[in-house]
Amino acid sequence: MRARRGGVTPPLRHLITKGECTTATLRQTDVLIAGYGLAGAVAACAAHDAGASVLLLEKGQYPGGCSALSGGGIKCVRDPQEATAYLRELCGRRTPDSLIESFARGLAENEAFVRQMAQRVGARVQVVPRMHGRPPGVYPFPGRDTWYEVRIVQVPGFSRFPHIREMTRHGINMFRMAMMNVEARGIEVWSQATARRLVREGDAVVGAVVAREGQETRVAARRAVVLATGGFEHSPWLRAQYLQGQPFYSMAPLTHTGDGILMAQQAGAALWHMGFIKGSYGFKLPGYPVAFMTPFAAYRSPGRRMPWIVVDRRGRRYMNEYHPAPANTNHWPMETFDPDLPGYPRIPSYITFDEAGRRLGPIGKPINFDPYFYDWSTDNSQEIEKGWILRADSLDGLAAATLALPENGGLLDSATLRETVAAWNKQVEVAHDPLGRPPGTMMPLSTPPFYAATVWPIVINTEGGPVHDERQQVLDPFGQAIPRLYAVGELGSFFGHLYELGGNLAECFISGRVAGRYAAAEPPVDMEGALAPVT
Repeated sequence: MRARRGGVTPPLRHLITKGECTTATLRQTDVLIAGYGLAGAVAACAAHDAGASVLLLEKGQYPGGCSALSGGGIKCVRDPQEATAYLRELCGRRTPDSLIESFARGLAENEAFVRQMAQRVGARVQVVPRMHGRPPGVYPFPGRDTWYEVRIVQVPGFSRFPHIREMTRHGINMFRMAMMNVEARGIEVWSQATARRLVREGDAVVGAVVAREGQETRVAARRAVVLATGGFEHSPWLRAQYLQGQPFYSMAPLTHTGDGILMAQQAGAALWHMGFIKGSYGFKLPGYPVAFMTPFAAYRSPGRRMPWIVVDRRGRRYMNEYHPAPANTNHWPMETFDPDLPGYPRIPSYITFDEAGRRLGPIGKPINFDPYFYDWSTDNSQEIEKGWILRADSLDGLAAATLALPENGGLLDSATLRETVAAWNKQVEVAHDPLGRPPGTMMPLSTPPFYAATVWPIVINTEGGPVHDERQQVLDPFGQAIPRLYAVGELGSFFGHLYELGGNLAECFISGRVAGRYAAAEPPVDMEGALAPVT
């Protein structure tokens, strides 16, 4: 018998209980990691470097998850104490102090760790001390000035992924660097392999049932299982249960269906942050299962003109269209439910702009991945021709055009729309918006023809999932660690109240290296009898 925390490790006689699966165990590894995004890649490298054998599973054809589609800015801090003060405000009392302090220390270690990974494969790191003339800390909380970013600006021998048209160059560089680290260590990867169910011996997680090539394979994990499966962006059931606004549409990879959440629940995990997402407003267009964002769903630049306003189904403007963190909070105002309708009067909404705004640049910014590539036209003419953007010579005509849309419900009122636009143009003249939009972003809607496009609340990635401690161990509802089970990345993310832009990438590096090290340090299970088929 081998000792472990909380008791003695018994011999593992059967990996699957009778009746659950009749396929014999075919593989053993020390650490099994489900999900090959950034967090899974970092966890695999950390576990390998700590001396463990690793098997890394990827559900899709290509690795990357949301990480490869990201902007690539990795948050770091200079002073963990200042970061702790900032994070306490950011977390809104939804995350315990022990985890906040641990996360702050991880942020202070991020730059050195990223540089180590970059150095191993010859990638080049750039430090970004400020964003658009201000500290990278999004919100005006104490400790804001301690934040900064690092980016991967060059990876030797790499130009692009054929299956991705990137959001930014830095995002694909960052993930390619992570892949090269996995490859340099010779870590085994199974693609198109889905972890279906966890396997337990008593309370301990000792492996998983993996669907691959039309068969279910039992994989025994001698030390631990790390869940890195991403969120539930493409699970209609979980979105309906946990997200306030309905419907939400997702721009994440289609493989993100909440698998890790279900497996963690199977093992007895508590859940947290399930209603919190990173999102905005954007487009859901015919023929595309993924949503498209606007080009403004990133860091706010107070001097960059935004050509539109957003109005609800009655023609009323109700939000600051350019929040301080537009990729985080711009969906919140849309989710109001009106019991007198009953329904959501702001879902869908319309972005409304004029001819000068049309010529300013594309209003859509698809995040493209195979096979859903789309190039938005620079002057929006292609989308007008497709009928995705409505065009009319007057605001009355524009309101009438929206009535023909099947999702509208006939509520957009032309008189209200005229009043809204007139009020907006006066606010532009005096450079003051009562809803808080920065003056430098405002521009009038006065040059016909006028345009409108339907927008919906969109989810970039979810943050909810299993509760974990500072070691990334998954916890049950009573705060006890589930033996040998870890979760990383956006699966049960640290963030649950406000999101720090670039924070999920930072979290992938922090949670991955922590979980990988602790998973590799688990005492090995005695695998006697594990390869015997269940009868």
